[in-house]
Amino acid sequence: MTESALTTTVASGVRLPNVVAPPTDAPALAELFAFMADAELRFETLRMRIVDRTWTARGEETEVSEVWLRHPSRAKILTRTGDDAPRSPSHIWLSDGETVRTYETERDLLRVRPVRARPEGLTRDDLPAFSRVYSPRTILPARTLADTFVHPRGFCRNVLATGGLTLLGTTARNDRETWLIRCDQPRRAQVLDDLPDRVLEVGVDRLTGLIVLLVERFGETVTRQAEVTDLIFDSPLADEVFVLHVPETARRLY
Repeated sequence: MTESALTTTVASGVRLPNVVAPPTDAPALAELFAFMADAELRFETLRMRIVDRTWTARGEETEVSEVWLRHPSRAKILTRTGDDAPRSPSHIWLSDGETVRTYETERDLLRVRPVRARPEGLTRDDLPAFSRVYSPRTILPARTLADTFVHPRGFCRNVLATGGLTLLGTTARNDRETWLIRCDQPRRAQVLDDLPDRVLEVGVDRLTGLIVLLVERFGETVTRQAEVTDLIFDSPLADEVFVLHVPETARRLY
């Protein structure tokens, strides 16, 4: 992707990124966070694969998420736990901006619900930036890596900005230049059960502002590593991609 591709060419009325050009070689963190805030506005379609590994008392666990996104409003996420084989337990999330459909293979369960409406006034221009809620062009399921990686504004404000920050420089990941940020003791609370040795390392795609790497450490021990292993922009996505096919035996909840 060239730098000229960062300028979104769309029909009138569609939001454009406030920061068009990538940050300089040594950006201030506030400048980098401002660039990340509009990451989803720098492409029309997205294919992303996230591999999330965690290490707990149960050992190593892996979750793989496949993301398809087409602006405006069309998105699908297929998540498999454990082995990434086709028959592994999986969860499908699908939205057209008005309705959300989810299907769990293990329970053979389909859920259908409308997209929750946001309270009025959360995005008003007269609100201070720290209290203004970001309204995504295409929604993704809340509290998921897909949402965090594609819509990093809230993560920057609510997590990274609460810790001690260091810009480590750039590196190459999957043939793409990536900024590396270290965050020491995020959400530090100065209380007895605080965890002063908790560290986050975050990789940010230099051309788009998407998060492509999230590593969590406690001291020298890595407890989580989530990484984008496949990233494709602006390739055609047919309508069929956003159709949910479920067995006739599926139980349905509305």
